Amino acid sequence: MKVEILDKKENELVFMIEGINNAIANTIRRAIVSEVPTLAIDEIEFVKNQTALYDEILAHRIGLIPIKTDLKGYSLKDGASTKATTELKLILKVKGPKTVYSGDLKSKDPKCVPAYDNIPLITLLKDKELSLQATAVLGKGKEHMKFSPGLCHYVNAPVKFKNLDDLKNEDQEVSKENFIFFVESWGQLSCKEMVDEAMNILDEKLDEFGKKIVKAK
Repeated sequence: MKVEILDKKENELVFMIEGINNAIANTIRRAIVSEVPTLAIDEIEFVKNQTALYDEILAHRIGLIPIKTDLKGYSLKDGASTKATTELKLILKVKGPKTVYSGDLKSKDPKCVPAYDNIPLITLLKDKELSLQATAVLGKGKEHMKFSPGLCHYVNAPVKFKNLDDLKNEDQEVSKENFIFFVESWGQLSCKEMVDEAMNILDEKLDEFGKKIVKAK
């Protein structure tokens, strides 16, 4: 098997894997999208909400804000990790007139803050207030898409493939053993972290499977 990086940007990664089949390629894709955990706001306690939106609608918007995730510092609530930190607290306290943005959320952990400061949440009128405390936890995309770290898809690459422009040539012969992966991060993790963590998760699952097979003999 051969792995080659074809293109790398701030939130995008393109790489090629030779020597695998469709089943393995799809397993890698699913692991990246639905198994890699990230932080997302799961609970919100409203102290004061004088906006035009109901608590439930505003909570839904806030819950979709991507939060930079430190996988070494946090663990899943139901995981077997010895890490003590399973929750991240964020505070939002603002007064109008102003437009409230994701950057107004103040995190207790400087390493885990909203990935983007300019996501608009709501507009406050003069003297109106919004005050709340949010709790973010680690979760997986297979539980809820707000925990998914980004997008990933793949295509079969031509045998004579040399660069991304070659994929546009429909006359090229297609190999069933070369796959081009396109990974896009939503900001919680880098693309490299997404791929590395997905591989670690697959390794753990295979190890667990192997142990169960041995016990079943």
